[in-house]
Amino acid sequence: MGYWNRMRMGSSKSFLSLFVAFSMVFSLLSVVISEPIQAKSTRTAIVVNIKGNVTVKKSGGSKSYTAYNDMTLNQGDVISTGASSSVVVRIADHDDEITIGDNAEVSVTDLANEGNGKQSKISSWAGSMWVKVKTLVGAQDEFEVETPTATMGVKGTQFFTGVNPVTGETFVVVGAGAVQTTTTTYQQSDISNPQNDNTTLLLPTQQINLTGRDEVTDVATKTEIIDIFQFVERSSPELLEAIIKNKAEIDKENAEFIEKKKAEIAENNKADTGNSALTIKDIETLNKISKNLDNLIGNIIKAALDQKKIDPNKMNQIVAEANAKLSETDKKIDLNKVEPLDRTAGLDSEKEKQKQAELQKLKEEKERKLAEKKKLEQEQLDKNKAILDALAKEKQRLEEANKKTEEAAAKQAEANYINQLSTAEQAAFEQNKSANTPTTIPTNTTPGSGGGSSGGTSGGTTNNNNSNEILFPLAPALISPTQVTSTNSGMVQLKLRAALTTNINIFNGATMLASSPGQGDTDVVFNIPLSKGVYNLTAQTERFNRFSPAVQIPQITISSPADILLTQVGGPSNNVINLNLTLNEFVDASQFYGVEVHLIYNNSLSYKGPSALTDVPGTVFDGPNMAETLKEYPGSTQNELVYAASQFETAATTGTISNLSVNGQKILVTIPLAVSSAASNTATIDLVYVKFVNKAAATVYELGSGLPNAPKSISVTTR
Repeated sequence: MGYWNRMRMGSSKSFLSLFVAFSMVFSLLSVVISEPIQAKSTRTAIVVNIKGNVTVKKSGGSKSYTAYNDMTLNQGDVISTGASSSVVVRIADHDDEITIGDNAEVSVTDLANEGNGKQSKISSWAGSMWVKVKTLVGAQDEFEVETPTATMGVKGTQFFTGVNPVTGETFVVVGAGAVQTTTTTYQQSDISNPQNDNTTLLLPTQQINLTGRDEVTDVATKTEIIDIFQFVERSSPELLEAIIKNKAEIDKENAEFIEKKKAEIAENNKADTGNSALTIKDIETLNKISKNLDNLIGNIIKAALDQKKIDPNKMNQIVAEANAKLSETDKKIDLNKVEPLDRTAGLDSEKEKQKQAELQKLKEEKERKLAEKKKLEQEQLDKNKAILDALAKEKQRLEEANKKTEEAAAKQAEANYINQLSTAEQAAFEQNKSANTPTTIPTNTTPGSGGGSSGGTSGGTTNNNNSNEILFPLAPALISPTQVTSTNSGMVQLKLRAALTTNINIFNGATMLASSPGQGDTDVVFNIPLSKGVYNLTAQTERFNRFSPAVQIPQITISSPADILLTQVGGPSNNVINLNLTLNEFVDASQFYGVEVHLIYNNSLSYKGPSALTDVPGTVFDGPNMAETLKEYPGSTQNELVYAASQFETAATTGTISNLSVNGQKILVTIPLAVSSAASNTATIDLVYVKFVNKAAATVYELGSGLPNAPKSISVTTR
C-alpha cells in the first residue's frame, strides 16, 4: 500500500458553490468553534524559488503581496502566478515540494500537527502543478492535493495535476507511485443508497482526463497510457524542467515498483495491480512497462523540444544536471537512444475492446447531445426572431398612435386657444396661419400651473417655420419605482421614458431636482441624492417651455444611510491607543448576519490581544450564538487587522436566529493597538474593506476601492 494514493472526486463542486456563498459567515466562526474540539499546532511552508510575477494573499486578508524567496507561508495563504511565471514551495518540516506553473491559483489549505500525524493539504483552483511528496512516515500522516472536482491523497509519489478554471476539468499524470481515483455521484431517487462511488487505480505512466463526475459509468475507461504530446502541451516550461531534473528520484521509486511486481509474479504468477486498467500477468508484460518507465523522461524532453517549450541550449543544461544525479550509465538521458512508449503495455486486449466500445458510445452520446443542444438553440433563435418581429410591429403601432395623439392634442390646444379669441383676433390668427407666420399659443409656463392665459394676441414668434407643430408634450411614462419606497441608501434611482424632442424634469414641490432629455423607448435613469425625509416627487415633460401634466412618483422615505464609523477613543495611555468601529442606521434592507472589516496601519502599531473575543455588553455582537475574532497579519512595512463577527445556529436554535439591525448608532467593537517606541506622534489608520452579509449570504453593505462606499482614513494620536 506504500504506493497507493487516493484521489476522491465527487460532490465537492456543489459543496464548493455552497461554501463560497456562505464562506464569510461561517469562516468567522472557525477559530471560536474549532479550538475546543481538538488542539492543533501549525506548520509552515517556504517559498524557495520564484520566476516572474508571483503574489501571496495572507490568510483572511484582502491585499496581495509580492512573494520573495524564503517567504513563510501559513495555513490559509493563497498563491497566485502570472503569465510565464512559476514558484516552488516546500513544506518546511518534511521537504515535500510543489512546483506551481503559470496562471495558477493555489491555497495552502491545511498545515498542522494533529494528534500523532502531520496534516498537509494544498488546494488548486486553476493552473497546473508537479507534486513531489516524500514517503509519509507516520500512519496518521496525510498529504492531500485538492481541486474543485478532486482530492488526491498522497503517500509518497510524484505526479502532475492540471485544472481548467472554467470547466473544472481535471487532468492527472502519475510519474511514480500510484493514485486511486474515485468519482462520486448521487442518486437522489435512491434514498437508501444515495452515493455511488466509481474507482480505478492509476499506476506510473498512466493518465486520466475527467470532464465530469458522471460522464462514464466506469471511470477506468478514461485511463490510458500517458499521451506525451498532450501532457507536454499542458505543462509550463518550469514544470517540465522540474520533472526532468527529478529523473533520479523518479527512477528510484519506479525501480522499487518494478522489483515489487517481480516478487509478486514470482510468488503468485501475476502482479497485483488492484483495479487498475493495467494488467501485469507475466514478466514479459512487466518488462514492457519497465521499458516505458525508462523512456518516459526522454520522450518528454523530445516533445518539449519539438513544441519549442524549452530552448535547446537551456535543455542541454537541464539534461546535464539531471544526468549528474544518475549513477547508472544506462539510466542517463541519451536522446539518440529514446524509444517511443508502447501504449499497449499492460493492457488487456479484451478489456481494451470493451473500453473503446464504451468510449465510442460516449462520443456518440456527446455528439447527440451537442446536436440536440444546437437544435434547441436554433429553435430559440427562431422563437426570439418571431418575438422581435412582433415587438417591432408593436413599436411601430405605438409610435403611430402617439403621433396621432400628439396631433390631436395640438389641434385641441389650437381650438381651445381660438375659442378664447374675439372675432377680430380669430381672423388675424387665421390670416397669420395662412401666411405661414407662426403664432405662439399661450400655455402653462410653470410646472403644475393651470391652462393658458386670458384672451389677447401674443406678440411672440418662434424660429420654427412649421406653425402646425404647436404641441403640448405628453406626460412621461414612469417605469420605476412603481410603489412606495423606503431606503437608507441616500441615493434614489428613477426611470422614466419620454419623446426624443422633450426634456424630463423631476420636481420636489416647485424645486427642480434633475432634468434630462427624453430618449424615446429607452429608459432615462436619474440617480438623485436625497437627505433624510419623506418625498412626494413629480415628473413632467417639457418642450419649448410647454409642460405636460405632472406624473406623481410613489412616496419615497429616506432614513439615514447605513454607515460604519472609525474613531479614536480618548488619547494614548500606557503605550496603547483604542479605536472604535461604530455602526449607524443598519435597518430594513441593511439588516445583517455577519461582518468582516479590514484595517491597515504602519508597523509601529500592532494588535496583541486574543483572536477570539469575549462578549462586551452593549456592543452589536453581545449575546449567545454570536462569535467575534480579531487577527493581525504582519507585513514588512504595514500590518493588516481583520475583524470578523457572525451569528450562528446550533441544533437547539436552528431557524430561530434572525438578522441584526442597528437603529441610530451602536459600537461594533473597540480595538486596542499597542504603540511601539519607534512610533511618531501621529499615525494613519486606513479602513480599506468592509462587508456585511445577511442570513441569506446576500451583501447588504460593502466598503472598499471601487465600491459604493469608499475607503476611509483617520489620523490618530499615538504620543
